[in-house]
Amino acid sequence: MTQLIKRVVVSLDAASETGTAIDTAARLAAHWHVPLCGVFVEDEELVCLAGLPFACQFTVTAGREPLTEDHIEDHFRAFAGRARRELDVAARRHGADSSFEVVRGPLAADAFGRADQDLIVAGAASRPIGGYFRVASHWWSSIAIIARPFLLAQREWETGGSVLAILGSHGPVSVRTLDIAAQIANFCSATLTVAGPPDLGSDDFENWVSQHLEGRRLTFQTELARTVAAGLRHRIIELDCRLLVVEAGTAGTWQDALREHLPHLSCDLLVVS
Repeated sequence: MTQLIKRVVVSLDAASETGTAIDTAARLAAHWHVPLCGVFVEDEELVCLAGLPFACQFTVTAGREPLTEDHIEDHFRAFAGRARRELDVAARRHGADSSFEVVRGPLAADAFGRADQDLIVAGAASRPIGGYFRVASHWWSSIAIIARPFLLAQREWETGGSVLAILGSHGPVSVRTLDIAAQIANFCSATLTVAGPPDLGSDDFENWVSQHLEGRRLTFQTELARTVAAGLRHRIIELDCRLLVVEAGTAGTWQDALREHLPHLSCDLLVVS
């Protein structure tokens, strides 16, 4: 088995739900025996907003009041402190070595460095606003352009389910995608379904997958990928898919469908480049 991941980095910020992402990242770091790094990103756009003369906030206790940089700093410290405690607890529970840092910048993958062998984990859902509604996670806009394995987590590990990997070719990225999907399926004791491009022969694709997975203690099956969004959604439900793994180029093709359907299907998404 090829070791492709040397560090698991979990993205933490004031806008995203982080509990499931932290637990997932800690479990994967422990399974791979690699460091777990928590990075809390202070969104510099919020700091810039606080500097505008018309910026204000509404709270239950004070009502409407000016939004200042001090308010933003207080929020950052509170969220970062809570995230650090959650990370420490999860790391101890799963036996992973952890570290934590705070950076300021845009909420983008570049905030976590450029190590090719990092796996980045982030929460797929934003925090609820006023307990009534959520805005879409800012990470969805980065799915097709992130240059490292990137996992959006929203499903609890203990819920079970299978792993579905969608490959785009027979190239090096396909091999990398298949390898990471197979390792995670093994960690979860899950069945792996590998879907190939519709223009490939089913027998040739099955032989190719079998060769790359030879010797692994893993239950897997192969099929050709669905060509329409409705077919993908139906297959995710049919397989009780807990994790969808796709190549970066394929993610761009499915991005609108993934954004629409995955939050309602409670399925994690891993994009591999």
